[in-house]
Amino acid sequence: MYREILTWLEEWKENKNRKMLFMAGARGVGKTWTLNDFGMGFYDNTAYFDLNTQEYVRFIFEGELEKSRIIKMLSVTCGENIEPEKTFVILENIDSISNYIDIIDFLSKELKEYHICFTTMKNELSIIENNAFLNDAVDFVTLYPLSFSEFLRVNGEDDLCTLIEENSKKKIDQTYLLRIKQYLKTYMLIGGMPSVVKTYVETDSLSEAETEKSNIIFSYINDFENLENKAFSSKVKQVWESIPKQLAQENKKFQYGSVKITARAREYQDAVKYLIEEKYVTPLYKVATPKAPLEAGRDKKSFELFLTDIGLLSSMYGLTMDDFEESDILKRFEGALAVQYVFEELLHNPNVSKIYYWTSSATAKIDFIFEDGDNIIPIEINLEENTKAQSLKVYKERYKNNMSVRITTDTMSISNGILNLPLFSIWNM
Repeated sequence: MYREILTWLEEWKENKNRKMLFMAGARGVGKTWTLNDFGMGFYDNTAYFDLNTQEYVRFIFEGELEKSRIIKMLSVTCGENIEPEKTFVILENIDSISNYIDIIDFLSKELKEYHICFTTMKNELSIIENNAFLNDAVDFVTLYPLSFSEFLRVNGEDDLCTLIEENSKKKIDQTYLLRIKQYLKTYMLIGGMPSVVKTYVETDSLSEAETEKSNIIFSYINDFENLENKAFSSKVKQVWESIPKQLAQENKKFQYGSVKITARAREYQDAVKYLIEEKYVTPLYKVATPKAPLEAGRDKKSFELFLTDIGLLSSMYGLTMDDFEESDILKRFEGALAVQYVFEELLHNPNVSKIYYWTSSATAKIDFIFEDGDNIIPIEINLEENTKAQSLKVYKERYKNNMSVRITTDTMSISNGILNLPLFSIWNM
């Protein structure tokens, strides 16, 4: 299955200043397949270890850490000699070992000549915040579900990707434009979880893809139900199940009262923290003032929560392909599908750094905002193509920014410092 990150991984391998690799990603986004595929294509052999299920491998890292012993025992375990430059070592679910930070620190210093990748399903930002030295020890990368461009390529539509890439110079013919928009509807229904996309491509069946999505949602809920503390388990499930409802509100800021009428932050904040840290959801924080660095103005108490994948959100809303054939589908649920989709595409885009949102003291809201060098770029979703929409106007008058982005259903254009970007082109921004 085509994954754009394979190009990045190849560049990582060839980089002389390469550090050990740390790949984060939610359950089901394809970390295992992607890394094994990369190892198969670029190394003599791949040594794969899942520290979550292989207890005897975890034993190797217990007690005093010693370089030659670790390499010898890992080689014996996988049945092949692990050699520098020639073997790609994958240590899946490294965080299942309690002292995994110490292990990463040791290996990054003592086994620099080896090509080693750690993986985790935990939130990488939380890990970095608590262990700042890791920025010097490893190269972080996050794997997400398939983006819309990857979905097109997996479906054999490389030509449509080329047309989108060239859209700024050449208008897309109406026939091709209709094909792109139909694929976009299908993508918003199916989503980008690899197993779901694989099922759809192989069977050409939306119902089979829906079954696979249901299996993923069930596995998440099963994770919650298996938490040892049953009271905490119940709260986690309540928060998770409230997210589609919260995204369907005009004010998408996460509200504890939407989880349960009598809920208070102190009762449910640990459940929210768990879902974020375990990457079942992704937070989008508000910034008080859009000035660099944006992180300095992050409001930790004001955030929106998004699911890992738009296909899962479509399933939780109970949507079918017939719904996506309706012209108002992206306006339903207060635009929740469009906001979820745009957020995912921005996360995929290598040209977009950390993302936030901004609101005025009144009603103006900028859906997304990010740093581009010294510039702060606001992004407004305007699917009704309403040029009189006030939020972006309020923002531009207040902060005098040179460039803004308006996400529309129209074609690409630029005027008065505003880039009008079609939904299907966000990955190409």
